[in-house]
Amino acid sequence: MPALRALDVLPREEDLPGQGWLAIDDGFGSNRDDPDLSPGELIDCVGDEFPGDDEILESAATPHYLRPPGRLLHGFAVLCATDDAAERAVTVLDSWRFADCLGRSVAADLADPALEAELLEVDVDVTEQGHRVRFTGGTIEGLRVVHLDVVCIRDDRAVGLLWFADTPAPFPTEDVDAVVERIYAR
Repeated sequence: MPALRALDVLPREEDLPGQGWLAIDDGFGSNRDDPDLSPGELIDCVGDEFPGDDEILESAATPHYLRPPGRLLHGFAVLCATDDAAERAVTVLDSWRFADCLGRSVAADLADPALEAELLEVDVDVTEQGHRVRFTGGTIEGLRVVHLDVVCIRDDRAVGLLWFADTPAPFPTEDVDAVVERIYAR
């Protein structure tokens, strides 16, 4: 049996639902494959409870996959050194607080003054898969609602976080489920 990898809990291009997906960047693959990549803190929202660099053996991220006009799928993962560290990672990534922080971070990127958009509201709801963050922005053209489904998955000590974004309607639940099922089926 091959060694467990952070990449094992991330979607591959063939896991994406439907056709027409574009990888708009390279992600960063795995720092096991490129030792110059530091596992570091993945994003500001994880806080002090998340495993430290000394507890993370590997980290990885997918490209940002885009399917026009507004569907986006992205994920990152860590391989933890211990079961305890993996459990702490899940506890953080599967929390309402993390989903709220992630949603506000993504929304702040869209509220860039150069984009002439203003963030009006951020809401977080619990779903069967994890959390759905809705943020509403206003522009000269009107209001736009973006839905961000945040899903945490775990396989042994590999912990992944996927986010599925769409506008004006949420990413279809059956598509979220299909991606997660394909990851677990490997």
